[in-house]
Amino acid sequence: MFYTDIIYLLLALVFFGSWPSEGLYLSPLEILLLWCLKELVFVGLAVVFLRKTVTPASFLRRQSYLKIIAFLFFAIDVFALDFPALVGLFLPTGWPFLRDFLGLLLFLQYLIVLWTVSAFYETRASLTKISTFQYVMAHLRLLLPFLVPWLLVNALLEGTLNFWGQDLFAPYQEQIELFYILVFVLSLVVMVPPISVRVWQCIPLPESHLRNLIQDYLESQGTRVREILLWGAFEGRLITAGVIGLFRRFRYLLLTPGLLAALEEPEVLSVVAHEVGHLKRRHMWWLLLFFLSFAVLTYALLPLIYLAFWAYFPLTGDLLTFDLSYVPEIVLSIFMLVLIFFYFRILFGIYLRNFERQADLYCLESLGTAEGLIRSLQKIAALSGRTERLPSWHHGSIAERIEFLRAATANPVLIKRHHFKVRLLLVSYLAIVFILTLWAWYAPRQRLERAANLNYWKAEVLERVKIFPNVDDLLLLAEIALEQGREVEAIGYYEKARKLAPRNPQVLNNLAWLLIKTKERAFYDPKRAVHLAIKAVMASPLATYLDTLAEGWFVLGDTNRACLYETLALSRARDAPDFYPRLEFYRQQKERFCRVTR
Repeated sequence: MFYTDIIYLLLALVFFGSWPSEGLYLSPLEILLLWCLKELVFVGLAVVFLRKTVTPASFLRRQSYLKIIAFLFFAIDVFALDFPALVGLFLPTGWPFLRDFLGLLLFLQYLIVLWTVSAFYETRASLTKISTFQYVMAHLRLLLPFLVPWLLVNALLEGTLNFWGQDLFAPYQEQIELFYILVFVLSLVVMVPPISVRVWQCIPLPESHLRNLIQDYLESQGTRVREILLWGAFEGRLITAGVIGLFRRFRYLLLTPGLLAALEEPEVLSVVAHEVGHLKRRHMWWLLLFFLSFAVLTYALLPLIYLAFWAYFPLTGDLLTFDLSYVPEIVLSIFMLVLIFFYFRILFGIYLRNFERQADLYCLESLGTAEGLIRSLQKIAALSGRTERLPSWHHGSIAERIEFLRAATANPVLIKRHHFKVRLLLVSYLAIVFILTLWAWYAPRQRLERAANLNYWKAEVLERVKIFPNVDDLLLLAEIALEQGREVEAIGYYEKARKLAPRNPQVLNNLAWLLIKTKERAFYDPKRAVHLAIKAVMASPLATYLDTLAEGWFVLGDTNRACLYETLALSRARDAPDFYPRLEFYRQQKERFCRVTR
């Protein structure tokens, strides 16, 4: 439940923060009334879903469905009720993180409502006697250590930027974003463990035979922790254990009183061996790498994706026509949601489940037997309400873990195979991250920016042409289409321009040149090109137009006329060198056409 809540909070933060706020379509009072009505509907759904649950497995399954519904209700708040724009009315412009924080609170209140209703219908025996307030606060305490670093880092960073002035740091925006990622990750590593042991009501495990047994085992494995703590999660009734902290100074081994009450000493030692397995296999370092690489790749790839949308989206004009220029931001927000869900829920889940198997195997490898861990898992499942078959995206079901441990005990080859499998998964992940990083680094950003600007510029010009068709804009559209490699589209714009101005020499010349040079065989027409070029030259005998006419005659095989008109074009260009900077081009053209006539 803890991992799932973190993912939903991350989804909510990204969704709310990236959603464009284009102004309110409803009054604040109407938004408030609709939101209150929606809250009542959500409470009703939560009651209907949970009141008929009998087993803990069904309770947990229905609670997970309600979290999905909660996020859908939150999504309605964002895109239908436009809460991002609403909160923006009351916040200072230089503090965007306050807007994100309020968005986080908006989703968090859905979780609080869900936890409150869940407290009345909780079916796990160890948690049924906890008061509603204690039940809700226990869930909040689990999340709080991860929210505090985010709040502090964002407040300090934006406070610093506002104190010194945003303009001062504008040239260093990319460096600041990378610095933010590094500082935030460092704050998680340093701050989460000490905050957690305080917020989670942890106290040192009293001196006892069990404590000495655990300390001796830790020393035998070369593993050090700052302290062995009793974890007061859910008033100590939760049956679980954990280890937090990458470095010894910030590393703690956590055991709940509920776990110690349920298990015998050898079984507790097996659970400790499992947690030591996470440390020995450096799973927490890998989890940090997963988080850091995701942040860096997102920072590197999202701008490219945004530019690619504007560069290649075929209906850019429609976005501007219907005042939907914010659609790319919406698409980007939805893409981020899908990406985060896939990365942390699916891809991340694969690694977590395999890490969990490795930790289970470490118990077998270090203690020589997995029976203690198997009995522990069986007791946890029984005390939780027969949840051994309940699927878990990050741990796998208890039944699957027990079956794997028994198979590995009977066939030790499975241990080596699993370690090889994990190494292969990790190497594959590193390779993919490396390839994506290289691609982001060497991606043609400038070309994408130019293509995006052209597409956006084209959309604006199309809007003008729809209102007031004119030759200049049609010529501009044709040039943009040629820049985008769309010759047929460019011919269409030239044809429209010719209908508006049949004698315009620039239109005639450009269309003639394209009819000669086009790669589209259906539109290749040098005879018509010569006809149009003659009209252009008659209207205005510029060197450019003479060159087009010469090219046309040359393609038709009349090299004498081609040489004649290119000679005239070169003469015109020599007479006005400032107007024709490409004098060498005309010399080369004359040499090409006249060489054949000699």
